[in-house]
Amino acid sequence: MAQPTIGFIGLGEMGEPMARHLLQHGFPVVSCANRRRKAIEALAKEGLVEAENPAGVGAKADIFMTIVVDQAQTEQVLRGPTGALSTLRPGSVIIIMSTIDPDYCKSLAQELAPRDIEVIDCPVSGGPHGAVAATLALMTGGAADVIERCRAPLEAMGTIFPCGEVGMGMVAKLANNGLLVGTIALVMEVRAMASAHGMDTAHLMEIIKNSTGNSNVVQKWDFIQANFHHLLSLSAKDAGLFLEAARNKGTPSELLTAWQNYDWSSIKAEDV
Repeated sequence: MAQPTIGFIGLGEMGEPMARHLLQHGFPVVSCANRRRKAIEALAKEGLVEAENPAGVGAKADIFMTIVVDQAQTEQVLRGPTGALSTLRPGSVIIIMSTIDPDYCKSLAQELAPRDIEVIDCPVSGGPHGAVAATLALMTGGAADVIERCRAPLEAMGTIFPCGEVGMGMVAKLANNGLLVGTIALVMEVRAMASAHGMDTAHLMEIIKNSTGNSNVVQKWDFIQANFHHLLSLSAKDAGLFLEAARNKGTPSELLTAWQNYDWSSIKAEDV
């Protein structure tokens, strides 16, 4: 049986290696330039087919994946003047891999059900290293049979973790990222305290890596330092989404509220 054609929008730091793995697993991949052409041109040498715009991608796609920066870009890809919703066929599947509002995904699924277009929310975790190594955690929300239809292309990029109905993948990702951004802030605080007492922070981090304070954030602190301001912009988005989701259900989130209210613009790279 022929492999499904994958429409893929968002060939950035995460998306380019993800699309490459799909090609390497024999899936036809169609994309268009979203913000830059470099990835399109590189992947075209490996078999990627370029379309003019998201509508052109949607017209060819059996499974349409999008991993752009945020909800506004997701909406543009789907509903813009050349958006994919204008061309996606009955029986196709949309997989949203950006980190956005769970309720947006639920509403989209309800809207498209009469058109026989399925929706899976599938935010990913593992960073650029995980995207390159195909070891991403794929937090999937959607009907079990629809996820099963998409299993092969998803497993080309990482490990599927079913989370429940549409929207629950985003809930899991927001929970994960809430821990991530909170831990980054806490590590900064403990490093500052130790440094003020005259302790070498590199030595401190080595101790923590072998102690009860160890975490993924501690293990990857060099990467976080090197990319702090880029990660900060993504963290602010995700913290806001987490707090909105928490408010919608009336759950307390005092720590992340304090995180959001902090003046992060005052942080210098050498202080991280």
